[in-house]
Amino acid sequence: MTAAAPPLGDDVLVRRAARGIAVQAAGLVGLALLLLVALATLVVVRGQASSADALLRSTVATADDVGDPPPGTWIVLARGNQLASSPGLPAAIRPALDRLRGAATQRRLLTNISGDADREYRVATQQRVGQTVQAVLDLTPEHQQRSRLLKAMGAASVLGLAFAGLLGVLLGRRSVRPLAQALALQRTFVADASHELRTPLTLLSTRSQLLDRAIQTSDLDPQILEDSRGVVQDVQRLGEVVDDLLLAADPRGDDRREPVGLARLVEEVVASASAHAADAQVTLTSVADDPTQLWVQGFAPALRRAVLALVENAIDHTPPLGEVLVRTRRERGAVIVSVSDTGPGIDPRAAHDVLRRFHSGGHRAGRAHYGLGLALTHDVANRHGGQLRLAASGVGATFELVLPGHAPD
Repeated sequence: MTAAAPPLGDDVLVRRAARGIAVQAAGLVGLALLLLVALATLVVVRGQASSADALLRSTVATADDVGDPPPGTWIVLARGNQLASSPGLPAAIRPALDRLRGAATQRRLLTNISGDADREYRVATQQRVGQTVQAVLDLTPEHQQRSRLLKAMGAASVLGLAFAGLLGVLLGRRSVRPLAQALALQRTFVADASHELRTPLTLLSTRSQLLDRAIQTSDLDPQILEDSRGVVQDVQRLGEVVDDLLLAADPRGDDRREPVGLARLVEEVVASASAHAADAQVTLTSVADDPTQLWVQGFAPALRRAVLALVENAIDHTPPLGEVLVRTRRERGAVIVSVSDTGPGIDPRAAHDVLRRFHSGGHRAGRAHYGLGLALTHDVANRHGGQLRLAASGVGATFELVLPGHAPD
């Protein structure tokens, strides 16, 4: 069995958002620098090639002897069996020059050849009246210049990325600051509202318990006695819901996690919602796999509230004489509570919308609906490292609350 994953608190989500913005900013700047380096390299290479070819063309066109070649070049003149070359012509490239002279025409030929020590040369070969002229340019200075340029641009890119990362962090923090403030205000409101509710709920719980004690000692109908005990339990659970809201608003994230048996929790929820189902003329049933395998790590009041929201949502969307089935099972290390109804169902394209707050999925008869149940269930699932999903079903709709399984001590 796998342990439950820690919840993603608001502070963690805000920090992740800030880091995401910083990474995106750095990535965009890095991509821009990469494109700039590639463009600059392309411009330099083409400029060097154009300058080299222009120099070679001019040299071949004006060469009368081999005594005064331009800097970095050599001239080779071949008249019949006589061959003259500028001083210092590398011996390693002479065979390649001979082959080029053999293929020379009146049309100027420009090509690259290799020499010793991985040196490269650019050669212009042209046949003129009675002679063949070759101009050879050593490309080593151009390669060295290109290498220095790439190193300089690489260093500038590293500095640019570092600056972009710093700028991204600053932009990320500034961008998520309103979100952090809004979340802080939300936590403050929830904490204040929940705190104000605790006093009247305590008084209500005390009075309901006193009233229940008096009713239990009377000779009233057993159903009335059971309903009286149910009122006391519902008031206690309402107090637990308020405590859950206070814990959710606590920025320290201490939610007092403990092993929770979902099989028994689902049974309690189904029993609590049975009166609502009976009023709606809906058959409410529950089935569960081996209860010893249906444990999760979390906060029982929050999970009870999530399952109850799913059950009530299913009852509200089921027509009279319909059925709602709650099934709890184990699947691949996860515990799944699925709630299926025989209502009109949900369009898969609207699956994301129904998880938003204040989306009630249309008008329904009976109680007022504000579209908060599924959204709150979705939040509870996220806090427990799980998810709420809409499963495929032939009839009606099936929502599944998926939670990481846990092995109790």
